[in-house]
Amino acid sequence: MHHPDHSLVPSAEQQMAWITTICDRGIRRPGSAADEWTTGWIADRFRDLGLNDVHLEPVPLPRWEPRSWSLRVGPADAPGDTYELPCFPLPHSAPAPDGVEARITADGGDLNGALALSTVTLTQLPQTFMRDRALRHHDPDGDFDSLVQTLPFGRSMQAVMEPAIDAGAAGFIGIVDAPWETCDYYVPYDAVERPIPGVWISRASGDRLQAMGPATGRLVVDSQRTPIVTHNVIGTLPGASNEWVIIGSHHDGPWVSAVEDASGIALVLAQAQYWSSVPAEARPHNLLFLVTSGHMCHGAGTAAFIDAHRDFLSEVVLEVHLEHTARECRGSNGDLVPTDDPEVRWWFTSRNDALVNAVAAALEAEDLRRSLVVPPDVFGPHPTTDGGFFHTEGVPLMNFLTAPMYLFDAQDTPDKIHQASLEPVTRAAIRIIAYTRGTTADAMRSGVAQ
Repeated sequence: MHHPDHSLVPSAEQQMAWITTICDRGIRRPGSAADEWTTGWIADRFRDLGLNDVHLEPVPLPRWEPRSWSLRVGPADAPGDTYELPCFPLPHSAPAPDGVEARITADGGDLNGALALSTVTLTQLPQTFMRDRALRHHDPDGDFDSLVQTLPFGRSMQAVMEPAIDAGAAGFIGIVDAPWETCDYYVPYDAVERPIPGVWISRASGDRLQAMGPATGRLVVDSQRTPIVTHNVIGTLPGASNEWVIIGSHHDGPWVSAVEDASGIALVLAQAQYWSSVPAEARPHNLLFLVTSGHMCHGAGTAAFIDAHRDFLSEVVLEVHLEHTARECRGSNGDLVPTDDPEVRWWFTSRNDALVNAVAAALEAEDLRRSLVVPPDVFGPHPTTDGGFFHTEGVPLMNFLTAPMYLFDAQDTPDKIHQASLEPVTRAAIRIIAYTRGTTADAMRSGVAQ
């Protein structure tokens, strides 16, 4: 097994400096000023590190800009006795600048013409369930015996508005049932334009609204959806073979988004700094560094890269995506409180026995606890990562990701980074990439069990 030169691995302090620099620019939604700045900043860092052919590639997508929003509610039998509830609009839901006023009806009632009230409870996932479906795991403390992870999704994933739309609702009010109080929930993020307006409210606001009895509401959302062109950032390094390893993440996020995904940018920069510091013959293959746009638009950047480079994919030995170095948090008295533990780590890995063994060995060597090596399709047709579309194209992959419950929340700030994980995750990725030396793309693919 390759042993990374620790002196060449960027420190946790260096990686945190990159993360805070990115977060300091503000909310980084696709096409925002902060996201555009970050795109150029990554390209400059690639050039500073001596990467070759550093360039931007276009990614067309819809930019969603919320301008103002409000929700005023009151008893149905006292229409003048109203009050305003804090809220946040659902991304890409229909604008309603003049407002939609209607009765409020909960799931199970007559939603036609109503403001549909629906509770989205974040999913509780026992880690015994995940361990049973994993290819390997590293859990020397036995945390998975009792640990229950709160995911950032409810059971409907991103299809939260669809039942209301299908029932003819005039608008949507979603209650975020989370272990802390929040209405800043950036879901759905598939960039699909919904035909009715909608807002999120917190659990306490939902309780207050439901205790009112029959109620009416006035929902106002002033937002704009505009077609724009954003960019992927690409740079390369020559290696010991004519084939390639791709190392990627994404640069946009729903808020300032330290975990989602300033941490992923830092992990890719750490790989670029490490591999640019060794001779070309020490790199197992040519390396392509890819930081994509439009993750919050259903992975638009990854899809655009694949569409533009489909003929190149047959030369890819391994696609490595690195996302979300997160601290586990707990809810306490309505607040989100970070712990000292890392969030459960998922290492989505193609079913190639030698590759799975190499990933497991890297996790043990770096003692990355709370780690699960899972097949790419453990949750569906492809992994829930920015690099997931490579799997459906037949490209062998190892995608690292965590899914903390606050992933789509405004509280994803730099204090949520699990700093102690930055260096060992970087070293584990180096080990996994180095493992591919002497392996061809054809050999890697032929070893993948279908």
